Amino acid sequence: MAGQPDASDPLTLTRWWRAAPDAAEQVRADVDAWAQRVTDSGLLEAFGGTVAAGEPLLDFLERFAAAHWDFRAGRERNLATVPDLTPAQLEAIADAVGPLGLDGTPPPSLDNYDTVIMTGGMVRAGIVKPRHVRELVDAGVSFDEVTFLGAFRPFAGDEVDLASELGVEGDDEFDAMVAGLEKSFGPFPHGEVSEYSDDSPFASWRDVRWKLDGMDVRAVAAPSSEPERRRAHTGDTFRFWAERIPSSIRNVLVVTTPVYVPYQAAVAVEVLGLEYGITVETVAVSDSANDLGPLTQRFLPHHQLQELRSAIRGMRSLASALDDCNIPTITRVVRYE
Repeated sequence: MAGQPDASDPLTLTRWWRAAPDAAEQVRADVDAWAQRVTDSGLLEAFGGTVAAGEPLLDFLERFAAAHWDFRAGRERNLATVPDLTPAQLEAIADAVGPLGLDGTPPPSLDNYDTVIMTGGMVRAGIVKPRHVRELVDAGVSFDEVTFLGAFRPFAGDEVDLASELGVEGDDEFDAMVAGLEKSFGPFPHGEVSEYSDDSPFASWRDVRWKLDGMDVRAVAAPSSEPERRRAHTGDTFRFWAERIPSSIRNVLVVTTPVYVPYQAAVAVEVLGLEYGITVETVAVSDSANDLGPLTQRFLPHHQLQELRSAIRGMRSLASALDDCNIPTITRVVRYE
């Protein structure tokens, strides 16, 4: 099942952070190479833009993407507006998604990981991500811990009806995560629950653990670092999990939806790799796991542009964190070699 990383591809080291003394320097170069792919993709020209002279490339790309590709405007993804794209723009998007890593990944590079983390998301993610992890387990990839990591985000828009059609009982992201785990790994015995409840759901958290066939299975709803303003984002969830694990956890596989890989891989490297010294690899769910028949999520060009904007933001944040490191002697990383 394991696939060998291709170190010649600038997407590889960004997705596959090894705790090594030269890792930060290598990944920093790969972030720059990925940003150059964005500029070479034809997307800027299709939207009437050219690179601003004298401005750092990632700074320019984030500013450009915010102006042209932010269809959410703070809303949940399924409530975003649908832009009217020209044929030239549609062609540029179709040509760019592969080189920019928005359409899937090779399989995991190892046969064993201490932990697999599935990142939370919309209601379908609650079902398809555990299905993919189940596929990996059945194919011989082993994990000491299977963790679904998200937040108490209420369903919005069409998620309410989708939850009912998918057999999810409940009204938020955490409920979908638990339902998906049970469908792929259950039935579960009585779980061990740790939790904190607050008047604000964005400050509340819950960690439910089950023992199953020698594995620890967990569903974790993390709190926001700014609960008065927003729900937990990906970085919040990673940090909450990392603060509550034993030091013996050294390598992690992150599983997410294909279109989210560049963004969530960048956050995983920044938080789990740089801040906690953990080897981390990010892979996309398979087409077979994603297949929900007529309920399957179809990622259209405007979705891909929206998530390219997220990827640019994630890569820019990662680049800044890498620049702040004492390259090549990152003691927090070297301690795991």
